[in-house]
Amino acid sequence: MTRAQNSASYGPRHKIWSVVAFSVVIAGIVLFFIMKPHFLRPILHITLSQASLLVVTSLICTTINGLFLKELTSKFGVNLSIVEWFGLSVVTTLGNYITPFSGGMIARAAYLKQRHSFSYSKFMSVLAANYLVIFWMIGMAGTVILVKWVKMVSSVYVVLVFFILVVGVISIFFLFPSIKFPGDDKSFFVAHINEALSGWDLIRKDAALLFTIVVYTAVNIAVNGLSFWIAYSALGAAVPFTSALLVSLFISFSLLINVTPGNIGVQEAIVGLSSGLLGLGAGLALVAAILVRASALLVAFTLGPIFSVLLSRKLRSS
Repeated sequence: MTRAQNSASYGPRHKIWSVVAFSVVIAGIVLFFIMKPHFLRPILHITLSQASLLVVTSLICTTINGLFLKELTSKFGVNLSIVEWFGLSVVTTLGNYITPFSGGMIARAAYLKQRHSFSYSKFMSVLAANYLVIFWMIGMAGTVILVKWVKMVSSVYVVLVFFILVVGVISIFFLFPSIKFPGDDKSFFVAHINEALSGWDLIRKDAALLFTIVVYTAVNIAVNGLSFWIAYSALGAAVPFTSALLVSLFISFSLLINVTPGNIGVQEAIVGLSSGLLGLGAGLALVAAILVRASALLVAFTLGPIFSVLLSRKLRSS
């Protein structure tokens, strides 16, 4: 089979697997609620104020994600307007829900390339920096919460070790000296790898930028935890904020498993697993996750089309 044929078949195969995975997970969730419909009844008693608070937390997270992009790209001389940094955050979320394998992120990279000549290698540097800081902070937050506020049992020790490993591995990336990929710099592959590595090195050495990103990440983590706490409260469950925060921390790792549109099903599976490890009810946690997702969907599908048009106009005028 030729390279062209391999490339042509790669997309359809992944689409098929995505559809299969999506269908299996959705079928599993539907079957679960058919067998245990009582978990859905509390949704009927959610107030307008509780629903509004969930939407507000989703808006705040979307805004912070946009600010991440604004700060990181400014390091490379790209000054995004509010329409761009907020709009790209919304459109990325919308794209990720419409397509599997982070289709929204691909659209963001394409926009920055066409509008601001921001290379894909630099975009990978920004993306890597974003994820490394986020997961380092998640690991730190999870470790602190488990040590200070959670009763230690065997299953919790497993979770604690996981968070400590995350912090340790990412810390190595921060402390590791500057490296350059060996090979001919005229090679397309080597040149792009080294451009991405130099971009990451540039970000890593900027203490002020890293501090700003850490602050944004801390706020984002807190707001995500708050959204789950609100969702639990709306369902009539007296779940401590620290427990809701831990569930939201686990869900963040679904960013690494982009096989279904918007990671639908993947997040829910992680919620069930983490809730079991932490001694929370998996069924209630699943409903809470659905409420949080519904608020994110509302924001994405309301604002996404609007900013898609605005950003398209900017592309045409460039």
